Amino acid sequence: MVAYRNTRTGRVVYLAGPLPSMDRSRRWERIAPETTTASGGEASVGGGDAFPPPLSDPDAPLDPAEHTVAQVNAYLAGVDLAERERVLQAEAEGRGRRGILSGPWSDLSGA
Repeated sequence: MVAYRNTRTGRVVYLAGPLPSMDRSRRWERIAPETTTASGGEASVGGGDAFPPPLSDPDAPLDPAEHTVAQVNAYLAGVDLAERERVLQAEAEGRGRRGILSGPWSDLSGA
């Protein structure tokens, strides 16, 4: 995973691999993903946390409606196929955001 920070806004985006156009741009700088969660005031995706906050009840299922698109996609990256199907179904029946339903983890045939 590669993280880039916008030098003007501080917004951080996460990509699966480096993007040459962003490497050449003066508006984006490549940063180490772990620096975005440091307590040193680093910015993160959309002004919120890049990953969902810990659930108060770890056995409770994630409700995608309570999280941003980036948070839900980050969560989907680390769960099994059954949980991915459940979250995508909940999103389809709820807010129906394209960034999740057509996002990187929407193809349930791949893992």
